[in-house]
Amino acid sequence: MDIHRTKVSDAIIRFIEKGYYFFLAVIMAMTIYNVFHNLELSPIESFDEARHGVNAYEMIKNNNYIVSTYGYKNDYWNLKPPVSYWTVIAGYKAAGFNEFGLRAASACASVLTILVLALFMAYKYDRLSALISAIVLSTTTQYVTEHCARTGDADSVFVLFFTISMICLSLSVKSMNWLYVSGVAFSLAFLTKSFHALNIILVICVYLIISRDVFKMKFVQMILFIISSFSLTCIWFFYRYKQDGIKFFQTMINYDLLARTSSTLEKHSGDSYFYIDKLNSSYFHWIVVLFAILAANALLLEHGKEKEQLVNNSLVLFLWITVPLVLYSIAKTKIQWYIIPIYPALAAVIGAGVSSYFKCHYRNLLSQLLLSLMIINAAYNNENYIMKYIAKTWNDPGQVVLKQLKSFPQYRGKNIYTTFFGYSAEDPYRFRQNHLLSAELYNDLIPLEGGFEGFLNDKTDTPLILLKKDRNILSQKEKYKLKILLEYDDAVVLTKQK
Repeated sequence: MDIHRTKVSDAIIRFIEKGYYFFLAVIMAMTIYNVFHNLELSPIESFDEARHGVNAYEMIKNNNYIVSTYGYKNDYWNLKPPVSYWTVIAGYKAAGFNEFGLRAASACASVLTILVLALFMAYKYDRLSALISAIVLSTTTQYVTEHCARTGDADSVFVLFFTISMICLSLSVKSMNWLYVSGVAFSLAFLTKSFHALNIILVICVYLIISRDVFKMKFVQMILFIISSFSLTCIWFFYRYKQDGIKFFQTMINYDLLARTSSTLEKHSGDSYFYIDKLNSSYFHWIVVLFAILAANALLLEHGKEKEQLVNNSLVLFLWITVPLVLYSIAKTKIQWYIIPIYPALAAVIGAGVSSYFKCHYRNLLSQLLLSLMIINAAYNNENYIMKYIAKTWNDPGQVVLKQLKSFPQYRGKNIYTTFFGYSAEDPYRFRQNHLLSAELYNDLIPLEGGFEGFLNDKTDTPLILLKKDRNILSQKEKYKLKILLEYDDAVVLTKQK
């Protein structure tokens, strides 16, 4: 057997690339299934999905799309600019005030990210690298299942803008206009997730310096880049300042930037290898493929043609991965989903590396077969994990009874209190974020603090209380002339009898 005879593998590659649009459609169909299947069935998560959901809902109720509120008070905890809320609002408008509407924009953004990445790879590299990159990102478990594609958080939309900015930066070698688009995408990323977007502008600046493109730029081009990168942010700053003064911006800088980077906030700690460990645990199968590709292609660097193909246009991808990884590793506050923006870049590296090796003149049949099996194994194991994850459904009793209140329109807009698994042990009579969103989302209720005593002292017409089934409280039902309106598992909603 001549292992250097690769006619069969070459024929397979030509077949795959010839059917590029068909295979891309199959991958996108799988992607859509991964992010949309059972999207509405998992309970709303507190921190941060519910918080975003409340901010977006109250923007609609307040008819104010600049200032975010929580419990109809200005929110100085979730210190994000408004674009992420606007995307949730778009989901509400399109799909209704429910879990699906809360998450629809994130799901759509993830599908669009994968499609944009595939189209870019096909344009910049080749069709095989595009298909492999799409497979890798669509089966990246953290990207699909954790705080991103399938939740109402800001991350999925942020990753979309991050990816667009990096792609346009890569294309700027062809036309300076792409650099301006990259700046606009940075601005939108900042308006989505605040100072997390500083990774983008740092990548752009480092790239322009290392590539020496900055020294070739004319003064007018620099000014246009600055305008494209910061004009939208300045417009938002102006309108927010008009309504809220400087307090929001001071809190953004002091808490969301300085404190988050210099100290451990909300017990989110970790060592210098925190994100490496996360990649090792959630991205292991693709990491194996990545290292195999890097090792295989490194052997080809002695050949001039392959070296030129491998090194060309790799700087953006390198910075796209390393800058966020290094900066977040240095920061004291560590949260595992902070590194999600690097996954499209990792997918691109794997896709380009696999295609480069499969098409080089110095490959052999056995190594191609081994690499193909590694890719199939990684895709299968990750997709299997995702399938099991999205097939699981469970209930939060508190959310269930609050959702059932939709069947009682006469209670719409009423005051509601809680003692059911409060915000914290120190603050038991304050609503958990997911229960507060459920109360507002399903029946436009007004969640208030005060617990059972506050409920009893409420003089409005038929207030409500969400509480845990407790003999001591339920035994007083007759004493205080209360009635059970709804109950599910260990959650119950009471109201006053007229």
